[in-house]
Amino acid sequence: MDWNTLKGIKDSIREPFISIGRLLSKYKNKIEIPYSPSHLADLNKKYEENQEKIDSDLQYLNSISDNLIIAKYFGVNETLFEKRDVIEFFHEIRKDKEDEKPISQMFDDIDSNLGFEFNEIFKGINLKSILPNAEELEKTEAGKALLKQYKSFFETGNFSALLTDVSKMSESFQNNPQDFNDLRKGLKEDLKLDSNISNSEFPIQKLDSILPKTPIGKSFSELVIDDVKRYHKEPIFFDYYISGYNQLGLFGFRSDKLSEKNRFNNMIYDAFHSFYGAHSDIFITNDKVMYHRSKVLFEAFEIEAKLFKTFEVDDVKKLVDEIERIINTNGG
Repeated sequence: MDWNTLKGIKDSIREPFISIGRLLSKYKNKIEIPYSPSHLADLNKKYEENQEKIDSDLQYLNSISDNLIIAKYFGVNETLFEKRDVIEFFHEIRKDKEDEKPISQMFDDIDSNLGFEFNEIFKGINLKSILPNAEELEKTEAGKALLKQYKSFFETGNFSALLTDVSKMSESFQNNPQDFNDLRKGLKEDLKLDSNISNSEFPIQKLDSILPKTPIGKSFSELVIDDVKRYHKEPIFFDYYISGYNQLGLFGFRSDKLSEKNRFNNMIYDAFHSFYGAHSDIFITNDKVMYHRSKVLFEAFEIEAKLFKTFEVDDVKKLVDEIERIINTNGG
């Protein structure tokens, strides 16, 4: 379950959360409800300002999960289920975040860190000749948005400037949500993407048909594969799933509109929530974007997990009965 669902069950002030909460209580000794690092990331927002409330939420997460975590740790291929204290892990994450040095700062200090002039190695290579021309980028809306992100590189042509700009992009999207919105909007306008694609029953097939006819020249499936192989020598399911989830939004399917409240990192955490949901018998979400993208990917990857939504529920009894049926079918 995503955090919004768990929070709804914790508060239990409206349906279907009241009925789902009763069902979980009925089977509390027969089912497992793991938490994930994404839940802790959701709770780590403005902790100092809302410490009492978040501590209460952590206690609830600790109770309902019995400290069972589902996690895909960096550098580990497997997705693990293990016991890990919720509250201790939350504060470990907080401390790591406080001590974390921004990747962009690492590249800012690259010469002193390596002990030599990094750009000297690449001074004979005209990097601008192998990357899109700035004048060409100016002709498209998405290109203009990219130029804003790669400003230092196009001014200097330095390899270290390119690395710094790349590393700062996610920071820019996080701190300035409109930068990401401009990029996505520009991409939609430049490629003349169907504004109704969010209502498509088979968006991957539709994008596979549309995108090869655009300047991109490749299908959606090919773009996901290329994206994964660009960054991973030995890609795993996790890499394809996360790329597919994020690129669905980038190309207009149930896109996230970022804001001061809904930041870039939220979008990344949502992809992880969906991935963890794919490893469960039942995944329940109160997020419309997450539900619809998960539905597409569950079908594309032939995932057996059953997906449910807690928004726009017409028949609460039918929803709860179906969840209970699956619990009993799976040995609950």
